Amino acid sequence: MRYLPRDYTPQEKQLALAIENIGLRYVEQFEIYPYTVDFYIPDIKLVIEADGTYGHLSKRDRKRDAFLLGSEDVDNIIHIKEKTEKEMKIKLWEALTILPEK
Repeated sequence: MRYLPRDYTPQEKQLALAIENIGLRYVEQFEIYPYTVDFYIPDIKLVIEADGTYGHLSKRDRKRDAFLLGSEDVDNIIHIKEKTEKEMKIKLWEALTILPEK
C-alpha cells in the first residue's frame, strides 16, 4: 500500500487498500475546487467518498455532489459506508459494474 496521509481514518486506509486490490489507479485527497474528495479515479472520472458507518449525505453533501457531477472532471460518485476491506471491495465491484459507459 502506498503512503497515505497520517490523518486518514481507519476506514479510508481500508478503502485505499480495497481500491488498490481491485487494480484502480487513484489520487487521494484530490481537489476539485472548492472541494477536496477522498479518492479520485481519473481514468473513469470517479469520486469515491469514505462516509463512515453512519454516512454523511447531509444537505451540504448533496449540494457538493451536485456541484461535482456538474464538473467536467466527475462522471460518478460512490459513497462507501462499509467497515471492512472485503465489504468495501464488494460495494466497489457492485458500483463499478453498474456505471454507465462513457
